[in-house]
Amino acid sequence: MTPLAASAFVWVFILLPLLVVWVIGVVDILRRPLSRSATAAWIVIVLVLPFVGTLVYFLLRKPTQQEIELQQAAAADARHPDDARADVGPRPPVD
Repeated sequence: MTPLAASAFVWVFILLPLLVVWVIGVVDILRRPLSRSATAAWIVIVLVLPFVGTLVYFLLRKPTQQEIELQQAAAADARHPDDARADVGPRPPVD
């Protein structure tokens, strides 16, 4: 593999996804209902240690009440798939 191809591979398959995860982490920190000091602390941690800080943030992050409710609703739909189909319309006749 030529050095240019190896460099492109590293950028496309390693660094670009890490950059996307880092940006998602920063946006998540800014959008969460944290105190100003907690938000500032997480931003500093993620800026000083970009990938390790982002990983630690996502590992220690607690889900919001809305995320918990969405997860519970998805689990309920998975347990009762016939109930989810009830509002779709009439079922076709069974032969």
